[in-house]
Amino acid sequence: MGLSYTTVQRLFVGSFIASAITWFTQDNYTDAALVLIALSALIGIAWGLSEREMTFEHLGMNQAGVLTILAFFASIALFAEVGIRVWGFPTTGSYVLSLFFVGSFWWTSALIQPKNN
Repeated sequence: MGLSYTTVQRLFVGSFIASAITWFTQDNYTDAALVLIALSALIGIAWGLSEREMTFEHLGMNQAGVLTILAFFASIALFAEVGIRVWGFPTTGSYVLSLFFVGSFWWTSALIQPKNN
């Protein structure tokens, strides 16, 4: 039994409040956005791990899925390093951009694949 949806909603509200407090105390909206992103990612990971069976099934994390995950991370790293070396992007920004850019392609391709049942 994983985290209830109500608990996850409360955690997200708490992360929003923490980011608002960060913005108020530091007077920097970028830090507040980073706090919101980091806390939301941690909540998402915790929620996914609390529903481990369903999460692993939907992500295809079986023996073949592990190779897919490794290929996904390798493509993120490759795209990020190209951005750093060729265009001089900052490291953190390049990896975040790479995660969303490459992730959107992988997610789209997963959605358009026919189901083999």
